[in-house]
Amino acid sequence: MADLHHEVNTRADKRRRVWLNDESMATTLVTLFLDRYGPEGLTWDPMTVHSEVQDDFNVVLPQPVFDRLMAGIALVTTDAFYQSLPDFIHLCNILGGDDYDPTVFDPADAAECAWGITEALLLTPPDDEEENPFAEEIVGYIGEVIQAEGMIKPPDILRIGLKDGGRSLVERVNYDYSDDPVMFQAIWDMEKSRTDDINNMIKARLGRLVQQLEGLTLENGNTKDVVERLIGNLPQGAATRAA
Repeated sequence: MADLHHEVNTRADKRRRVWLNDESMATTLVTLFLDRYGPEGLTWDPMTVHSEVQDDFNVVLPQPVFDRLMAGIALVTTDAFYQSLPDFIHLCNILGGDDYDPTVFDPADAAECAWGITEALLLTPPDDEEENPFAEEIVGYIGEVIQAEGMIKPPDILRIGLKDGGRSLVERVNYDYSDDPVMFQAIWDMEKSRTDDINNMIKARLGRLVQQLEGLTLENGNTKDVVERLIGNLPQGAATRAA
């Protein structure tokens, strides 16, 4: 009996640590939230979500963790991430680790867009038949961010948000600098570094996310099935790089 009591307390402590960890990602938090409350919890207003989690898990939720949980719930319950540019930017910032401040406009950079799209695809993948799930203004925003940051061949995960997967950017540079091989090589070297940085960031964060999910002590189901199902939602190229 003492061993059983100790095991129950240990599992409860592990769940508490997830809620108290500023590094817990939205996918991890939503998984733990749904495990305890089921789909019904997704219908609660933010104050109810906050109070239920704090009371049931005996924690004082750090604000970044609560913001990330609510961002994850928004991904699961609405299509705003795919259809509304202000929501896309806001959610990318929160998912990427920024503090939420409704009084300040904070444009999402390419890295934040890339991670936001990654978690959106994990939690709410678009229908397969949709060639591009994003509204035109979001597609335009992603394209502007990529160009502003000097990237020609977009990071893998951002290609889903571009009209042609970024091929027009490559074709334009190939045309503009075809007669200047030195400049052509310099541009490619510079942009490849930035693209590689984002691809590597996504791979590293996915690795940490898998560790977080595998470390969860769920009341229903098992973490192995959760990890396989979520990673299976990613495009094949991104999933391969995350392995």
